[in-house]
Amino acid sequence: MVVTAEKYLQLSNLAVAAAMDPLRWQDFLDALSVALGTHVCTQLIGFDQLTNAAPLAFAGGWDPAILDLYHEQYADKNPYAAKFAKCGVGQSISADELCDREALKKTQFYSDLLLPMEDINAGGGAMVAHDADRMFLIGGNLRARDREEFEHRWLELCVNLAPIIRQSLEINRMIMGLNFEKWAAERHLLGVGTTLFLVDADMKIHHTCAEADKLIGNGSLVGTSFDRRLRFLSEQVHGQLAGAVRSQANGNSTAFKNIRFSDKSGQDWICRTIGMRLSDLDRSPFGLLWDKSIAATLVAIKPVSDTRTLEKELRKSLGLSKAEARSVLLLAEGHKPAEIAEERQVSIHTVRNQIKSAMSKVGCHRQSELVQKAEQLRMTGGW
Repeated sequence: MVVTAEKYLQLSNLAVAAAMDPLRWQDFLDALSVALGTHVCTQLIGFDQLTNAAPLAFAGGWDPAILDLYHEQYADKNPYAAKFAKCGVGQSISADELCDREALKKTQFYSDLLLPMEDINAGGGAMVAHDADRMFLIGGNLRARDREEFEHRWLELCVNLAPIIRQSLEINRMIMGLNFEKWAAERHLLGVGTTLFLVDADMKIHHTCAEADKLIGNGSLVGTSFDRRLRFLSEQVHGQLAGAVRSQANGNSTAFKNIRFSDKSGQDWICRTIGMRLSDLDRSPFGLLWDKSIAATLVAIKPVSDTRTLEKELRKSLGLSKAEARSVLLLAEGHKPAEIAEERQVSIHTVRNQIKSAMSKVGCHRQSELVQKAEQLRMTGGW
């Protein structure tokens, strides 16, 4: 065995725990990243169409800033991904087999992501499950200097763990699954309690969450026409929203816009529109509802609480500095780091450092987890 019996038992127990609580996959990957006695940047990636899950991704041992850069710029440009499907279930495949080493070194992917992490171009992984409905892989990146000593041990460990991971994913499939609301909140950092609509270029509604239906029924903020087209009661807000949707429909699939406004009672709201194309997803969370070539806009609406009170409670409850709390609040409202930097008139480097520091203090590995921590605090009365 490539690791001690005690270490293998620990990893097995963590994988079994993740069967009942999918968020525990993070604990598993963190432990796996140090299991060999050298640092490995680990990943569990894939999708499951039967649970309507969009691509899933957990990672351990990575610099959060590098992960953010990957998701922002390289998620669809991974040179390793093209040969994932060539790996048989339960079999291993090395990094060099996935992508020629010399060709890899000529890519921006290598320069921006792998080289800064001590040249992690070694490693590989094993196929956990692959059929018509799903594909999952366990993998990791090792430093080039560790290739000769550790790569074969890493690949053997992945193969040994694959059956246990597959069993846990089967249980995940039976009891969990990801609905659209969870996917949208995590992928776009919208926070819990967000009202969600999915509309096409003509503002026709194709999906609503329960809160969205309540908001329509209330009639104080949004409504629908006889053919179920979304319409804000404020002409100004509706005009801005319609403009964002048109921009997306005309091909600007990465367009998004934050609209902040007040209702008649004085309650502040934030509306975020996110342009998307279902063809950009390996698997759509909408099943067969949509033609994947259709342009769509995700419309997310949530009430805004008093900023000063929220900031104060964030600092008190989570131990954040004033600047960190402010960046976390804006992140929870759906702003990207570049938007936060512009609003606060600081550099994006400063914002990234503040978010990274906040994640460290709170014990989070991803920005979505940090947003969820903050939102949970508000929902349980901490704010």
